[in-house]
Amino acid sequence: MSKNLVPYTLYEVGLESLQLKLTSGTVYEFPDTLANGRANYILFEELLRKITGLSKAKHSDHEDSNGATYEQKAYKDPAIYPDLDDDFFQTSASTTFGANNNGPKIKNLLESGDYEAALAICKETGYNKNDFYIYTNTKQFNVSFPLRYFVMPKADVLANLTTHDPRLVNRKALLSKITETIVL
Repeated sequence: MSKNLVPYTLYEVGLESLQLKLTSGTVYEFPDTLANGRANYILFEELLRKITGLSKAKHSDHEDSNGATYEQKAYKDPAIYPDLDDDFFQTSASTTFGANNNGPKIKNLLESGDYEAALAICKETGYNKNDFYIYTNTKQFNVSFPLRYFVMPKADVLANLTTHDPRLVNRKALLSKITETIVL
């Protein structure tokens, strides 16, 4: 059963370290792994499944027992990065950024002023496949701060996309919707 997924609630989970224990008893810590997006992506997805009771999904990152889908995205924690020059972060499907996918097509559409066509690609490749978004503070994560995450319905995500690029969402706007903080 799913839990700890109330929209507009910020959940905090204290983390101490990432360790691997060898059969010999030797223990190694990997602090840089938690800070590196390539290394921590799957780790934090699996941790969120343990905390929330969600399951791995086929077309989104997670799915609940009722079939609702959740996409997980990372943002920079405002406690560490309070004053970003632009407070936007990537929320669309990864296929909308890469040069070998839809990235160049979307870039060309935006340069020609066709935001709606760019948004249509973002919806087709991701937004229309998700019911909710789980945002974690794991972009350039720092273990001296707790893991923080919150859930937003897709409608709120779409309403807070930037007006210049439908692949980006406004961090401050999403965080302003949080009504409660729960420490797990």
